[in-house]
Amino acid sequence: MGRHVKNRILDSGALTVQIPDVTTDQRPAGVNGDIIFNKTTSTYQVFNGDDWYNISEASREKTLVIDKFQGDGSTTVFGGNSGGLLGSTDNTSAVFSTNFNDPSDVLVFIGGIAQIPTSNYTVSGTYPNQQITFGSPPPANDGSTNGHVITIVQNLQKLGV
Repeated sequence: MGRHVKNRILDSGALTVQIPDVTTDQRPAGVNGDIIFNKTTSTYQVFNGDDWYNISEASREKTLVIDKFQGDGSTTVFGGNSGGLLGSTDNTSAVFSTNFNDPSDVLVFIGGIAQIPTSNYTVSGTYPNQQITFGSPPPANDGSTNGHVITIVQNLQKLGV
């Protein structure tokens, strides 16, 4: 299997392959296709011929988080205690559950319709005060079908999306 899998013998009953675990400082020069587990960053890395690149974020949970807010027809800013949580009568209670830094780290839907980053909304601030600002106010929730619920899907950056 080669030097980077410690010449592990794989027979028909083998259930694992032992990948070498090293710190960032211990990484070898690398040959195209080499795989290691970097103990410093808790990630699997592959050498692509030029440098080592992460192919996982093993130390992080890979769970998507969904926050739901409700529009009122006039509010454009949600998060950082602005805007209302779904089912709340307080229009200053919206706080995101996780940290994200870029519009590509989240998916945003209003009434099930995907919103386009930078065209329909922008992201600003830092956790726990980050905010999403819409170009126009999302419509008020109709109260019976939740037809205009604002849904924010978070943690995409942890999936490597």
